[in-house]
Amino acid sequence: GVGILPIDQSRIFQHGFTTKPTGHGFGLHASAISAKELDGTLEAHSPGRNQGATFVLTLPISIAAQY
Repeated sequence: GVGILPIDQSRIFQHGFTTKPTGHGFGLHASAISAKELDGTLEAHSPGRNQGATFVLTLPISIAAQY
């Protein structure tokens, strides 16, 4: 992406938030909820507009029991 404005960084995971004129703002919100339901996190980091963005999805590892 092109980056995230500082004012938008705290809002990008809110339901309905979008910077696109034809967007719905559901994708990142749904992704963050899915990560949380899996005991993980979804984070976004950006130094600002036109400087790119990094998204980090962290999920716990589960070792299956051996029989």
